[in-house]
Amino acid sequence: MKKSFLLAGLLAAALILPGFAKNPDKDIVILYTNDVHCGVDNNIGYAGVSLYKKEMQAQTPYVTLVDAGDALQGATIGTVSKGDYIVTLMNETGYDIAIPGNHEFDYGIPRLMELSKKLNCGYISCNFLNKKGKAIFQAYKMFTYGDTKVAFVGVTTPETLIASNPVTFKDKKGKTIYDFGGDNGGEKMIQLTQKAIDEARGKGADFVILVAHLGEKTNIADWNAMRLIERINGADALIDGHSHEITSVLMANDKDGKAVPITQSGTKLVNIGKVTITKDGEIVTELVSEVGDKNGETKDAAINAEIEKIKADIEATLNKKIGYIDFDLPAVDENKKWLTRCGELPLGDFITDGVKTVFKADIGLINGGGIRAGINKGDLNLYTMLSVHPFGNSICVYEISGQSILDELEYGAKKVPETFGGFLHVSGITYKINSKIPSSVQSDEKAFFTGVVAGEYRVYDVYINGEPLDVNKIYKVAGPDFVIANHGDGHLFKGAQIINSVTPMTDSTVLTEYLKLLDGNIPEEYKTTQNRIIIE
Repeated sequence: MKKSFLLAGLLAAALILPGFAKNPDKDIVILYTNDVHCGVDNNIGYAGVSLYKKEMQAQTPYVTLVDAGDALQGATIGTVSKGDYIVTLMNETGYDIAIPGNHEFDYGIPRLMELSKKLNCGYISCNFLNKKGKAIFQAYKMFTYGDTKVAFVGVTTPETLIASNPVTFKDKKGKTIYDFGGDNGGEKMIQLTQKAIDEARGKGADFVILVAHLGEKTNIADWNAMRLIERINGADALIDGHSHEITSVLMANDKDGKAVPITQSGTKLVNIGKVTITKDGEIVTELVSEVGDKNGETKDAAINAEIEKIKADIEATLNKKIGYIDFDLPAVDENKKWLTRCGELPLGDFITDGVKTVFKADIGLINGGGIRAGINKGDLNLYTMLSVHPFGNSICVYEISGQSILDELEYGAKKVPETFGGFLHVSGITYKINSKIPSSVQSDEKAFFTGVVAGEYRVYDVYINGEPLDVNKIYKVAGPDFVIANHGDGHLFKGAQIINSVTPMTDSTVLTEYLKLLDGNIPEEYKTTQNRIIIE
């Protein structure tokens, strides 16, 4: 068994709480996963997680398995069951703690509440509030290991309001009625987290572990994991998710100057995270990259059999051939960086051409974050289409002004050449981006785009079907309701009016319909980009 690990080293003494914490009589092992995104058999897989948990239980009776969010969405196995298959596997694997990440909300809040009841451990989150300001889930859970009590406090990113479908959090009048404490500066989130810590300490917690879905590199710095630690006290470690970083240990000092480790295990089960509270009261973090028992087994046979059964059920429904492609349309590069979020690529051209063509619109749009997989050479089926678009967003047709289109292109290009889920792929449009010009877009305290402030646009030379963009003209635009109507990724699309006479389709259905129009074969013109978006 190979392990990649980093001890707290010389800082270990700062993580011992003499006179306050009651140290355990045996090591407490906290295993964690984050951002699994339906990768049930990717890398280590849930079968490997289950096997390793049993390995640890053979060494100490104090083993707890934690998930730090974004487990339910991200691949077909989640989409076709609206999360149910994932919950089944999490129950079989034996999760003891789980928090909702932003993508736990993708199936809607009523569905999340159903899944929370089905999930044996349920969800915890101290900062997911209803319109009355009351927490919807428990803020924390307390576990007792011998005579030692450990509290786990859940924290969900305020970015959820835009990182999931914003309409999920609104009433029928369009008013946002849920909250994650994402005010300017993140002070409300800090207060809610501190309140949960203090309450847990007051009820006898010897150690407090934050289980968060915040990330270290985030769009809003005030909402990230380091800033949280810097403004609270009483936490002993933070298990993190959201930004998909591989961080065995990142130290941050809390407001009392105590060093607190932050750890995150990547995504798709490339690692199992491990936090150990030793008999000396030290906090040790490491990442486990490979698992295997004394017999050389790397998977729990029962969990693996359950995964294979679920996959067979799905494939029986979705594996009917509907087309063919003799080249690859990748979504990521060799380093797993999302190509969909920082520039034009053939896959984006293919998808937006489908959106434009199927709806006979002037323009087709798709956000880079809505493309979740590439298309590999070979036969194409419904499974392929759902892998590309697992979220099931509706593609609708809108009337949008040229000015609004220009502003949204500018907003989508705000981070180029860095990645951003709101980057817009286009059909019917060509434009250039001067990445050397600082972005002039402005957002409110919840990260929603409010407009372009005084300054030069990065986006220029915009043409619509060969004609210069007319800011005063109204164009017929087909695109995802997530972005255009519901302001996903923080987009604004000011003044957009839906054309109700046009029946929406889910994004994966649009791809399937476009493939039919192509007689089932993706043409070779998509081997290269169409030079629609030039980045300078």
